[in-house]
Amino acid sequence: MKMAAVFATLMGVLAMMSWNLLEAREENRAAHAVALNYAVYRQAANRYALSGNATVGDIPMGQLALPPAWRSLKEWKTRIEGGHCYVYGPSSHEEGALIRDLFRGSYAIGRKDGGIMIPTVNGTRLDLPGWIADGSVVSVINID
Repeated sequence: MKMAAVFATLMGVLAMMSWNLLEAREENRAAHAVALNYAVYRQAANRYALSGNATVGDIPMGQLALPPAWRSLKEWKTRIEGGHCYVYGPSSHEEGALIRDLFRGSYAIGRKDGGIMIPTVNGTRLDLPGWIADGSVVSVINID
């Protein structure tokens, strides 16, 4: 009888652990989906910015050549100002890390923290505009 109770307890603990692993795996899949979604959006935004036909200011999503089936998973935004194209939006730390991984750690992609882009390039600060919220994932390219 004791063995059956111990066995039942162990099976319950194992079931709880499996459920937690399943939840973590689902969250990781969702973060991967957001990272890929941003990557597609960023690519379209950068193509637009470098096309020579780009306008200064906020760029509506409809002006970007996004794939027909693509749907935004976050509120991604593009703004061209001061010779730079900023592609940004809300993201969790995990999503931001996965986005940087997708772009092989590019210094053109980071997170706004305390008004600057993190990571810094060789200790050089990149101050980001106030219209980008702290905690946002940000990509900055020079278009001059």
